[in-house]
Amino acid sequence: MATLSSETYRRADGSASTTWRVLVGGGKRPRRTIRLGGVTKRIAETAKLRIDALEVARIAGHSVDAETAAWLARISDSIHERIAKAGLVEPRRKAEEEDWTLGRLLETYITGRDDVKPNTLIAYRRSRRQLETFFGQDRLLSAIHEGDADDFKQWLLRRSAQATASREIKRARQFFKAAVRRRLIPANPFEDVKAGTQANPSRKHFVERREIEAVIAACPDNDWRLIFAFARYAGLRIPSELDELKWSDVNWERGRFVVQVPKKAHLPGHETRVVPIFSELRPHLERAFEEAPPGSVYVVPRAHGCPNLRRYAEQIIRRSGVKQWPKLFINCRASRETELVLEHPAHVVHAWIGHTASVAEAHYLQTTDADFERAIYPAQNPAQSGASRRRHRPSRRSENDVFSEKSDTCRNV
Repeated sequence: MATLSSETYRRADGSASTTWRVLVGGGKRPRRTIRLGGVTKRIAETAKLRIDALEVARIAGHSVDAETAAWLARISDSIHERIAKAGLVEPRRKAEEEDWTLGRLLETYITGRDDVKPNTLIAYRRSRRQLETFFGQDRLLSAIHEGDADDFKQWLLRRSAQATASREIKRARQFFKAAVRRRLIPANPFEDVKAGTQANPSRKHFVERREIEAVIAACPDNDWRLIFAFARYAGLRIPSELDELKWSDVNWERGRFVVQVPKKAHLPGHETRVVPIFSELRPHLERAFEEAPPGSVYVVPRAHGCPNLRRYAEQIIRRSGVKQWPKLFINCRASRETELVLEHPAHVVHAWIGHTASVAEAHYLQTTDADFERAIYPAQNPAQSGASRRRHRPSRRSENDVFSEKSDTCRNV
């Protein structure tokens, strides 16, 4: 017999949505899932009863009742296709190419992607709105050509930044590629449209140590101190890589910890990575460990199951008196990688941070004031170089040294 269950997804803004699914099969028959999407509970219960009737009819080898047959004829192509994949009905006859509209393609594609994360589905729906706003959801796929794709790109560029337009072009190409693979259209109109770079140099910001230390000092508890410290001093993706970080993942003796990487969980061999307990991170981590209640499992309980930390993080930054920087956590991560590549081989740093060299160069590595300072005062003669720096170097560098000394002091206590 079929069973009905629900799934709750939390969006980036903290709100939640519930979707429903019907499970069929079991025993000697393979278990199949039919996802109904974000319908009401009443509609989901009706669908479950009809699917139950289909399953019984399939097992018994008889025809379905008239009400179930009428319901089956009314449901959308996407839901019907999922029921057909479960082996309960025969697939509907494929419509001819000219019958497929843009809205139908996008609906079929998005509802069928039950293999992606909730945030990816949110991004797909956002891209769908863009395409339907420009073309109209009733526009026939066969009526969208290469020139229309070029016009869509220019429309995006007038409304948004280059990086945003690039992302939307790539996603449109993905949707239309699916149409080609279904043989709904002979060619992808977005195939030769150059998306451009998704990097946005104007939003890069090197988060100085004096800035992050002031923010950490304004944090109300260990959780928030660790959130900022892990972002700036360990280069973790926030919040996804803090979500499942447990005390059992921390190897104090070897000075490292294991990070779960949800973003790359689908890539074999990239599900986790190992990160050093950097000297700047250790005092905050040790303090949290010493003050954690007995039996604590998660290193940062506040980050577990909480996809949206940004709002309160911004309040802490304002309280600290530090000017808010763009891309709050991403620039912390980028700043750490920028520091590390000056001290360690690039391939080692990329392994710690968890991305490729090309991604690092396009989106993370930055040129800082310290780079100019090293060029102006090269350390050919250590004694002479040190004297020059004492006379001329900017005050920010000495402040960084002070914070480094503070970290050493905390570590030695």
